[in-house]
Amino acid sequence: EFVATIVDDEAPEEIINFRGGSLSLHTWREIIQLNFIRHCLQGGFQIQLLTNATLQSIFGANGAALNDFAGLSQLEKRLTLSKTSEASKIADQVMAKQ
Repeated sequence: EFVATIVDDEAPEEIINFRGGSLSLHTWREIIQLNFIRHCLQGGFQIQLLTNATLQSIFGANGAALNDFAGLSQLEKRLTLSKTSEASKIADQVMAKQ
């Protein structure tokens, strides 16, 4: 990607898909920030993006649009959004059948 930016003058782009939408990053600064934060969080990036106002401001995300779960307690969020939630298990079963 670096070469394409330098040689072809192409802008970098990274699209993050998650529950509730997607986020497009169009600068190297944003992409490097994303990679650093992903490294630090080690797999908890998406839930943090949905619930953490600081990350939403860093990436210019609309917190109200992303965070449909604002009124839930920490336990309710974990039961609803975690990989081991019933909704995730059902989604995995549906994907496996296809």
